[in-house]
Amino acid sequence: MNKRQERDQRYLEAYEEITLVLRRCKEKYGLTGEENHPQALRFKTLEEKLTTERRLLEEVSLPCRFILEHFSTFMGKPDHTIGFRLGQLEVGRGILNDFSINEWGNVYLIIGNIRLAWRDKDYQYLFYPDKVIMRSCDRSKPEIHLFFNFAFKYSKLLEDFAEIASDSQTLYCHPDLFEGKEE
Repeated sequence: MNKRQERDQRYLEAYEEITLVLRRCKEKYGLTGEENHPQALRFKTLEEKLTTERRLLEEVSLPCRFILEHFSTFMGKPDHTIGFRLGQLEVGRGILNDFSINEWGNVYLIIGNIRLAWRDKDYQYLFYPDKVIMRSCDRSKPEIHLFFNFAFKYSKLLEDFAEIASDSQTLYCHPDLFEGKEE
């Protein structure tokens, strides 16, 4: 087990423990039945965020996780934006406000006022220093291009994710990304 896998296991155990505590609190304090109350909605958001964190470690592919981990380093920071294109439609740039991972590996990025979605298993990834192209396995779906001004080399994740270059969902990995980074 490598360093990243050991760290992941510790975080998974912590997230599971936190989830169990939330469930016990929900039962103990009778926090069910108020689905439309603002506090109940925020409590549900907290539960969903924990689920996303577990799915990030357990369910999505390593290339998808690499992208989301990288984006986490500048999420909510106005000086680091993401541009995106869906097929031939150039959508624009915005601040990454959040991301979530739902059932079946459906990933959602909240960029500005737009919610961009894809199913991880249905895409292959092409990595460049400051962009990612996601190519659908179903050629009828458009490619998704993500451009960002905080290049991969600045996030200090390259060492932890060096094996994405050989991952089955990686179609291309720019040579400068992992050159000399593997152990």
